[in-house]
Amino acid sequence: MLIFSTQGNAGSFFPESPAQLTVFDNNQQLYHSTCPELSRVRQPADNAAKLSFPFTLLNWNIYKQQNKNWRAKLLEWSAKADLLTLQEVKYSQPLKNFSLNNQFFYLHNYAFKYAGFIYGVNTLSKFPAMQVCATRYSEPWIIVPKTGLAAAYPLQNSSQTLLVINLHGVNFTFTSQPLKNQLQPYLSLIKQHNGPILFSGDFNTWTDARLESVELALIKSGFKETLFKKDLRISVFGLPLDHVYYRGLKIIDSQSIATNASDHSPQLVTFDIE
Repeated sequence: MLIFSTQGNAGSFFPESPAQLTVFDNNQQLYHSTCPELSRVRQPADNAAKLSFPFTLLNWNIYKQQNKNWRAKLLEWSAKADLLTLQEVKYSQPLKNFSLNNQFFYLHNYAFKYAGFIYGVNTLSKFPAMQVCATRYSEPWIIVPKTGLAAAYPLQNSSQTLLVINLHGVNFTFTSQPLKNQLQPYLSLIKQHNGPILFSGDFNTWTDARLESVELALIKSGFKETLFKKDLRISVFGLPLDHVYYRGLKIIDSQSIATNASDHSPQLVTFDIE
């Protein structure tokens, strides 16, 4: 969940240019492509890295790195991961150092700026993306934007790519319709993609209607949801907020991990080609 006090500084919540969607990477290259229209990512000159199977995904709402042990836990879990989909990310020097020191490429979708820091969703990987697009969707009540990010990654020994979608779902709504609207560009993107897909994030599915909206849309598109033998995901009104959906893949192992490093618990899932 994302909650700020608006006292005295409400204007600083909003992007400097609300109409300009901005994704940037670890080379400070900027991309302005709104999903479902993908744009090509500028590749490093010596790029040869591609995703091989099996691989592991870490999905985690990192709670703006507010808890003291976020870095130690992120380091521990990311050591087992090839891909990371993070939500509520504070774009800060410690996070940049983490990416550099552990040789992660990253893409960050600028949602808003607060107290001098940019916040949004962040997708990290051990190999650079080929294509990227993103969305920004304002909360109907509080206007503060929620963002999503889609990136396509090359696969070893295949002409296909892995599409990874990272979403922070709108939260403060009377009905599930805004969440349905937020999903729509990604559902259109999925129809265009010929290859395996991961769709993960903090969907804020805290009502039956919200959860059903997400599940029905993705199941209709051929997705399955990752399940956990010991489910330690954060829940509200008995419903989990964080999910990892997949298509064209099979699960080798799935873990839901308890932690005090955030107000959300991470998921660590290992996939192989279906």
